[in-house]
Amino acid sequence: MSLLEETKSILRRYGIRLRRSAGQHFLINESIAELEVEAAELSPGERVLEVGAGIGNLTKYLLEAGCRVVAVEKDPLLAKVLRERFPGEELEVVQGDVLRVRLPEVSKVVANPPFSISSPLLFMLLRMGLKKGVLLLQREFAKRIVAEPGTRDYSRLSVGCRLYADWRIVARVGRGSFYPPPEVEASVVEFKPRKKMQVDEEFFLRFAAMLFPYRRKTLRSALRHVLPLLKPGAVPEDVAEAEMLGRRVFTLTPEEVGRLSERVRGWTSSE
Repeated sequence: MSLLEETKSILRRYGIRLRRSAGQHFLINESIAELEVEAAELSPGERVLEVGAGIGNLTKYLLEAGCRVVAVEKDPLLAKVLRERFPGEELEVVQGDVLRVRLPEVSKVVANPPFSISSPLLFMLLRMGLKKGVLLLQREFAKRIVAEPGTRDYSRLSVGCRLYADWRIVARVGRGSFYPPPEVEASVVEFKPRKKMQVDEEFFLRFAAMLFPYRRKTLRSALRHVLPLLKPGAVPEDVAEAEMLGRRVFTLTPEEVGRLSERVRGWTSSE
């Protein structure tokens, strides 16, 4: 039985009506599920987090790889399907909102989460100190994560994600790989933790969020808009390196934004 046939059978058996508003699009492409598991470089017995497990189409492959899976699913009926489809001690089902529930310790994440929670979920995962992550994300969102400085898709998301990890797109995933098909394409994305920049994380992310609405302006011009919001008074020219002031914001590397955020933070905290 194909994964599509199995999916339809389970939906009929439990009387499940899918809600597109809840991001309920189930992966039915066996090759993509296998690719995600392979990319994660899993070891037998390794404890893995799966977010938005649905009816378990990816869970099935994680368990077959010998993993202990912590599957988070918000929908109570789908959580019931998971428990009944995969009885046994290797699967722990956590029913609830992944952004609110308390999670047990895991070493990696492999998941096809709802696209609607991608941004807050990413930063939650990045702060967990995982060894590796493989996620299936909306394609346009994934392109922004991996974008390089100076490119159209480079944004505060690119800068923020690079604070914690190195990223790459593993594969492009078409709409037909899901049931029912979503309106957008997706990508499998891999991240590995990197040595963190020596910055105040909260201030770095806040500063990047304030700076990048002016991504096409020169840094000098952008700072004239941003700095008064952080601290009233005259805006000092030397808060940024002279070489950077004439450059467009979207050409700054994450490391340069990091150095700048620390100088700005020092200025805001000075008397």
